[in-house]
Amino acid sequence: MPVNFVVNPGHPLIGKASLSFADIARYPTLALPAGSYPRVEASLKSIGLWNDEVCMTRYRRDAWEGKIEVALTIGYGTALSLEISGGSLVKLPLELPFASGEVVVVHREFVAHPELQVLCDLILSRLQVFAARFADIRLLPGGC
Repeated sequence: MPVNFVVNPGHPLIGKASLSFADIARYPTLALPAGSYPRVEASLKSIGLWNDEVCMTRYRRDAWEGKIEVALTIGYGTALSLEISGGSLVKLPLELPFASGEVVVVHREFVAHPELQVLCDLILSRLQVFAARFADIRLLPGGC
């Protein structure tokens, strides 16, 4: 799935027809734990958005006045995460330069276990519903 920038309702960037990474950099972005997602970390660093700190050089009265940092923070989301967030976040029209996905990891000894196959079938059936609704969600061949 592509990953988009997401914001709370009322964020000043909502409604902008096109956005750049420079537009995003005017606001605080979600801080992720260093080393937890190495590829995401490298990608965010390459566009200058890794664990941004709010600093006064980025303060602009027209963009920030009357808002608190948490209301202005920009996060990251996929079609699936937006769906399960209950509609509380708004997707901005700018994708991050990486994709995301979900995976089930099990010990080799359990790969052929019947209950694991039942679980995989259940997960795939639920994901197929989402994939039919959202073009951003692509299920890989082979499933579990």
